Amino acid sequence: MFATHGKWQIDIVPPVIFVNLIGAFNREGVRAFEQQALTEIAPYTAGALQRVVINLTQCELATADSLAALQVYFADVAQRGYQEIDFIGVNALSRQLLTQLWQTHPVKVLFYLDADAYLVQHPHYRDATSWLSRLV
Repeated sequence: MFATHGKWQIDIVPPVIFVNLIGAFNREGVRAFEQQALTEIAPYTAGALQRVVINLTQCELATADSLAALQVYFADVAQRGYQEIDFIGVNALSRQLLTQLWQTHPVKVLFYLDADAYLVQHPHYRDATSWLSRLV
């Protein structure tokens, strides 16, 4: 087993889960993130959480084996009934990869160049999490 690579911060402001991903993730990092995410959402009833906002501004590309773990995680997210996933700080390569990973799931996926672009559409979330307010 390898050491966990990647850092994250999860903030929940129902109906939204805010996730800040930092660094490069290996498979173990994705699995550790998934375990913490599942623990943090466990207290919420079905339907209470409907959207996930993921900041990729400081996230580096994932390893090949972590992409397989991400596909499993995304399938689980789709099964929980989330309606929308918003990605912040997505470059062209990441956008293409994420589009491919999500294309088979019935979840609306939106991409924002940066936090400013996200907050133009969702100004009411400006102070929802410390990392989002620091990005603008």
